[in-house]
Amino acid sequence: MPCSCCAGEALDIFGEKGARRELRRYLENGLGGDDAKLIAAWAEEGGLDGATVVEVGGGIGQIQAELVRRGASRGKVVEVVAGYAEPAAELGRAVGIEDRTAFVLADLLEDPAAVGPADVVVLRRVVCCSPNGPELLAAAGARTRRTLLASYPRDRALTRAFSRLENICFRLIRKRFRSFVYATTELERAVADTGLRRSRVSRGLIWETAQYVRGA
Repeated sequence: MPCSCCAGEALDIFGEKGARRELRRYLENGLGGDDAKLIAAWAEEGGLDGATVVEVGGGIGQIQAELVRRGASRGKVVEVVAGYAEPAAELGRAVGIEDRTAFVLADLLEDPAAVGPADVVVLRRVVCCSPNGPELLAAAGARTRRTLLASYPRDRALTRAFSRLENICFRLIRKRFRSFVYATTELERAVADTGLRRSRVSRGLIWETAQYVRGA
């Protein structure tokens, strides 16, 4: 159940080597993962012309890059892993959006002022990487003008058991990274406090993808 980002120094399983693999896969095959494709499709349905996009814990920023290519005016990747910076810049140059994308090294919870508001905010497989997942989702929601799109592990026995096993393995190999599975109701409450409501959800075997919108 590999996640993307957002737990500070505990993200010791992520680095530049993996980032370059992600870059090659995206340039060769486009977006990978059903949840990533769904997030991009839902964002596009809402209209991207002139929209700004922030991808929190986005790694090299494939989703924001895809949305900029599809019509968004600007994209930004907010990351806590420095090793993603150069591959993210290479991605921007490779797809011709280097003047419309940015990479910001910041922890949204520790330094919320580093991230300005955006029309579309994305957190793909990020909540599960943070011991403060609901708070992270709420912080992203507070910076969302229009729609928040997120994917996270489904709250059920299978994913909780897998997460426990995964964390045991990380301890055995002396990695600090841990994965987390949160109750969907807890995540919804956190987002609701920012004035967003869940408009739709799609559930796969492991991942749940949700869209939250502002307004009626």
